[in-house]
Amino acid sequence: MKALKQFFWFLMLLAMFAAAAAGGYAVYLEREDRAEIDKLRAQVAGFDPRFDKFKGAVGDLSKGFTSLVLEEADLSRAGWQPIGKGFYLVDVTTAPLDKGVRIRGKIINATSVLHEGLTFMFRIGKSSATINVPRAAPAVALPFEVVLPDVAPADAKKAFIELVSSTISFSATTTGKSSGRDAFDPEKILRGGN
Repeated sequence: MKALKQFFWFLMLLAMFAAAAAGGYAVYLEREDRAEIDKLRAQVAGFDPRFDKFKGAVGDLSKGFTSLVLEEADLSRAGWQPIGKGFYLVDVTTAPLDKGVRIRGKIINATSVLHEGLTFMFRIGKSSATINVPRAAPAVALPFEVVLPDVAPADAKKAFIELVSSTISFSATTTGKSSGRDAFDPEKILRGGN
């Protein structure tokens, strides 16, 4: 019986050593995790200024890319200015209006097709307005007026104008009967005839 009691105390002693070792290992892991977290915090702190520079560079790139994709109109310049998709801006004037600016001008359809239900987006900075034109025949100057209430008159030097949507009307006319040729038949071509 004495040997069994000694064996029991030996097992208890082993269990206590195992618990102490497990506790020591847990403390060691926790210290390692804290050291890794501090190291990552230092890396992030060093990265923040570079990230801010990167965001600024991307913002500048975005502005340059926008001016390449969309035509930027100079509101202080006379003459025709392309605004994309076959349209031009002409006779532009700006005038202060309350806390904003009123812009008047004409949009010219330089394409050879009739556009109906046109919607243009006019944007200066973060402020934008919509110009709706019911019909734009080829080579016709269409007057417009747009008010941007939160743009200072001094900032109304350049604007982006984009045709957002329109419907194109096509028409075809015939003056007589066909010249004796059969109508186009893809099945006939596939079978080898003309």
